[in-house]
Amino acid sequence: MGADNENKKKKYIIAGIITALLVVMVVAVAIITSKHGSGSKIIADVQIKTTSKAVQAVCAPTDFKDTCVKSLMNASPNSIQPLDLVKLGFDITIRSIRDSIKKASKELKAKAAKDKETEGALELCEKLMNDATDDLKKCFDNFDGFAITQLEDFVEDLRVWLSGSIAYQQTCMDTFEEINSNFSQDMHKIFKTSKELTSNGLAMITNISSLLGKFNITGLTGDLGSYARKLLATEDGMPSWVRPDTRRLIATKGGVKANVVVAKDGSGQYKSINEALNDCA
Repeated sequence: MGADNENKKKKYIIAGIITALLVVMVVAVAIITSKHGSGSKIIADVQIKTTSKAVQAVCAPTDFKDTCVKSLMNASPNSIQPLDLVKLGFDITIRSIRDSIKKASKELKAKAAKDKETEGALELCEKLMNDATDDLKKCFDNFDGFAITQLEDFVEDLRVWLSGSIAYQQTCMDTFEEINSNFSQDMHKIFKTSKELTSNGLAMITNISSLLGKFNITGLTGDLGSYARKLLATEDGMPSWVRPDTRRLIATKGGVKANVVVAKDGSGQYKSINEALNDCA
């Protein structure tokens, strides 16, 4: 009996020690996990703050800052370099316009079919918006192989394409207003974000030299100061980055004679864009 009791005591002691060790191990794992989790959270918070700061800087010159910041942050950028953020902005804008085209087609096409003018305006608008995305795609593709020595040409090309994209989008809106369509407000609402993003893109590109300078990108890009000054300099009242052929066109005496004039008051050849396009088709 004494031996049995002794064995039982030993078993209880061993079981107690094992239980205590298990408790210690569980607590240790919990502490390590907690510390690791806290560390990961701190790193994530720092990354978010760093990205947010970079996005705020890129969006600073834009007219629609909230739209700019929200769109870029929602895209979870994996780079804080200004050119990468601007390029991401173009990609977001392209996708926004395409989504808006689909939305307009889905929500308005059936209703527009009841009126020929409205139906024609919607079809024209779809073509114009596709042209707008084509110009933005050129901007997006132009970032590949960018070199600071080509900054002036880079900026001018993007400004031209962006201006074209904005013009296409505005013409789309004007088409509905010209026919006094009830869908005008709907179209403005559907494409509101896209138009704001495109406008923001133009502002960012116009201020690209300043953006690069703020991020201290000098090792790869050289001295940005001289390029920034050249972009801001003017000759004969025009920015120095305007090419000679464009400068000559603007300076042409008597201006450029239009092939077709559209005027709502009847002073032109046509009263609406639709009418002019249909006649030329």
